[in-house]
Amino acid sequence: MPEPIDLSGLHRELDRLKAQLCHCESRGECLGCKGMEMVRQQAEAVVAAASQPVLFQVAQEAAARDMLTQFGEMQRRLMADPEIQRAAEAMQTHLLQDPEARDLLEDLMRRFQGPESEETGDASGAGPTGL
Repeated sequence: MPEPIDLSGLHRELDRLKAQLCHCESRGECLGCKGMEMVRQQAEAVVAAASQPVLFQVAQEAAARDMLTQFGEMQRRLMADPEIQRAAEAMQTHLLQDPEARDLLEDLMRRFQGPESEETGDASGAGPTGL
């Protein structure tokens, strides 16, 4: 049986990064907290999978590829449905008509784009989302 992997250093660094990104005083409600928790779980899953015998790894990789294929196909089928397309368009129209929702979306897009997008600015004048 392989030796357990010590993730304490990784957890310590994730905690430091989470403290820098947190906007909710570590209540687990903001994107920083939720994102860091997701990264922590993904890291633990990678270590757990990589620690298993090779045959289990191959089976898990095949299952993960199959699951991604199924999700992709499900997404294609859903988006091919005209009713779902109309609902998505209606939601987008509604969100864009609400100034507060639009501001929140633009702020979210700025956060996803990272600091380099803020430094370069947006020549179009349409904001970071291009909306």
